[in-house]
Amino acid sequence: MRRLPGTARSRPASRLVAAVILLGSAAGSCAGDDRPAPALPTTTQDTPAVIEPPAKAAVSVTVQRVIDVRTVQLSDGGEVTVKGLAAPDGCWTEASTTFAKAMLLDKLVDPTPAGSLRLADGTDYALLAVELGMVRSEASGDRAMQEAEQTASAKRLGRWGPPCVQPTGATPPPAKPTTTAPPAPQPVTGCSVEYRVTHSWPGGFRTDVTIRNTGNTEITGWTLQWKFANGQKVSEMWNATLKQSGQDISATAMPYNQAIGKGESLLMGFNGISGGTNTAPNAFSLNGHACKLG
Repeated sequence: MRRLPGTARSRPASRLVAAVILLGSAAGSCAGDDRPAPALPTTTQDTPAVIEPPAKAAVSVTVQRVIDVRTVQLSDGGEVTVKGLAAPDGCWTEASTTFAKAMLLDKLVDPTPAGSLRLADGTDYALLAVELGMVRSEASGDRAMQEAEQTASAKRLGRWGPPCVQPTGATPPPAKPTTTAPPAPQPVTGCSVEYRVTHSWPGGFRTDVTIRNTGNTEITGWTLQWKFANGQKVSEMWNATLKQSGQDISATAMPYNQAIGKGESLLMGFNGISGGTNTAPNAFSLNGHACKLG
């Protein structure tokens, strides 16, 4: 079959027409054609997750100085007045300061957002001080603190007990020292002693000592003696006058509690400093007379 003239040139001609059309389109765009350009294909990119900075870790500091039961100076230079604790009472100031030194001095603590100090074992110092009767609470809206104070008051612990608060009917200590010599101690015909550690904390403890007259005569004037076994030291004593020589302890009657009637008992107590072991004494004597335990 014979080709028609010009057929062989049809393809180059159509390519030329297409090029002219493209050039015309480009020229139209440059001339101000505001038709939107075709959207370019986009690729999906992963947005990096936002990484939150780690929470600020609690910074432990050391207590360098104890001013009183609620005021301390820290190793970072700061001074902290523990919130929720009232100013120390005049009667119990020395005892509460001794307690604070045993609990805090040279120890690591974490200041809490509530304004207290958290001990190394996680204990809240303010709550512990109130619970042991070392100081009153002034946190009226804190239920835990109020319950701790009620418990200490009911048990007559620390400032809630003698000599700061006398039991009903008890003779209060004289306002001024008396010049009258105390009566000479009388022979004891029978006695028993109950030694009970009521509270303990790292480096210290609180003890109640109950003396009972089991004899057939009144005890007038008394001195209770015992010996520690583990190097314990009495830091504060109430309802008796302390004398310590090494391991030997003497607790002598105050002017207001010289007499223990037949069948009656008397409560005294003390705060002590101890190491890892705190063995209770196993022998007591009252005016030289051996007492039974319990």
